Amino acid sequence: MGFVEVYDYYWNQKADPRTSNLPFMASPVLIPFITFSYLYLVLKSGPEYMKDRKPYNLKTYIKCYNVFQILFNAYIVQQFISAGWFTEISIYCEMPDYSYSPGPLKMSYIMWLTTMLKLIDLSETIVFVLRKKNDQISFLHLYHHVSTLLIFWLITRYVPVAMASFNFLVNCSVHVIMYTYYLLSTFGERVQKAVRQFKPLLTTIQMVQFVILILHNLQSFFPSCTVTKIPGTISISDLIINFYLFYNFYQTQYKSAQKRS
Repeated sequence: MGFVEVYDYYWNQKADPRTSNLPFMASPVLIPFITFSYLYLVLKSGPEYMKDRKPYNLKTYIKCYNVFQILFNAYIVQQFISAGWFTEISIYCEMPDYSYSPGPLKMSYIMWLTTMLKLIDLSETIVFVLRKKNDQISFLHLYHHVSTLLIFWLITRYVPVAMASFNFLVNCSVHVIMYTYYLLSTFGERVQKAVRQFKPLLTTIQMVQFVILILHNLQSFFPSCTVTKIPGTISISDLIINFYLFYNFYQTQYKSAQKRS
């Protein structure tokens, strides 16, 4: 087969027709282009633009953004449950259903919606740039945002099915907790002091998330679970890297601080 035939086979024929033509899903270059543009903006052009400018406040925007994230993530979790999670769908190996039945079709659509939310998540780093919070633009932050978006995009295009959606469901559940913490942290010194003690717990919850997802994805390698191994392989590799980065952050920020005190 020539290049055109190979491209058509892997990009078009292997894709799920239920999601492959939804917004931002059809092009093989749009999401990667957005990702590279995002990295260029937050690592080079953005800091250069802000170099001789005062940081923007953006406190009202940040509060509204956190409320939006809480509500949007909670909505996605609710929609996953209404599509069959914990009733018709279990945490164990689930055979893929690519049909247009209401449950599977809704599942694929909610996975696409989650991918769009991961696209919106990139705006957080732009806020860091505008507020001159460059210390928060760490490798962990960038890797987590970029890898999550790219993996969710590819999973949604090729395998938007129940078993693969568990990553999405858990991620959004954790983000409800995470953005609730961020929202409370915007309400004055008294509230900030009260919630600050929970910051290490938040990182721990994120690491537990990765362990749960690794264990869930490992099921795809069981002989009795006859599903494609590629999504599980990619997800496990990414989850291990994320766990290492978050664990290193936890050790540096909290354990080292305890020793110094």
